[in-house]
Amino acid sequence: GSIAEPQKRMNSNSDNENHVPPLRECRVAPSAVAASVPSAPRNIETVVPNYVGIDLARRSRAVHFPQVLTEADIQEVQAYHRLVSKSGNPLEMNPQNEQHHLKCCTFLHGPTAPEGGLLGKSPRVLAKLLRAAVQAKEKGNWGSGSMENSEPNAQERAPLAEIDVRRLSIRVVEFWEYEPGGGLVDDLHYDAGSIVTIVCLLNDPSEFTGGTFRTFEVGDVHLEHLLRRGDALCLLSHKYHNITPVETGRRNTLVMELWQGGLTGWCR
Repeated sequence: GSIAEPQKRMNSNSDNENHVPPLRECRVAPSAVAASVPSAPRNIETVVPNYVGIDLARRSRAVHFPQVLTEADIQEVQAYHRLVSKSGNPLEMNPQNEQHHLKCCTFLHGPTAPEGGLLGKSPRVLAKLLRAAVQAKEKGNWGSGSMENSEPNAQERAPLAEIDVRRLSIRVVEFWEYEPGGGLVDDLHYDAGSIVTIVCLLNDPSEFTGGTFRTFEVGDVHLEHLLRRGDALCLLSHKYHNITPVETGRRNTLVMELWQGGLTGWCR
């Protein structure tokens, strides 16, 4: 049978919601996932046909793209966020906000999003992020070449060697707001079950202090990724990442995760 998605992370895989007609190379096609995947590691919940191991993802490189979104793009995202915020209580729309401390996540995608979600309202904006994800596979050597910190002469398969990023489905599109004191302080956090995560900063870094996006690299070293307004950072979703607490001001980001299909009770 098919694998059902959890309510807290519900996203439709229909052609109407996950397809970007104007950009063939960035088409977001629906994906079917078998109920069991023999190749998946034992003792790990079966989530996707091609499981990207945590260790391999950790050795991969996050790819920074400057000015992916223009000022007009950002204004469209902010306008749609205001529309969604008016349509319901953030706690009811995303129950996970009850556990969030000084931060709030608003879903801009899925069956409950008004007017077809951000994909229906501003497909050009998401197409730009999708294009960055496709390019990141090549720039980051995710599909071929050796990973960082690999052993000399190691014959290690690249993490996305068998995955076509252009055929991944949109799992979530989220608008994140961080207040002073809010952050993501778990060094071992990763986006379980997704393949590629795209993070785009929506406000100018001069508007807040703290709130630095970091990846937790091999050797237990934090690598800071300094983003400017409109910049996007693409990384493998199973790569450890965190955000230092915001000290002053507010930090707003647009986050999109791409994946291959459904979950069975694994709700991060």
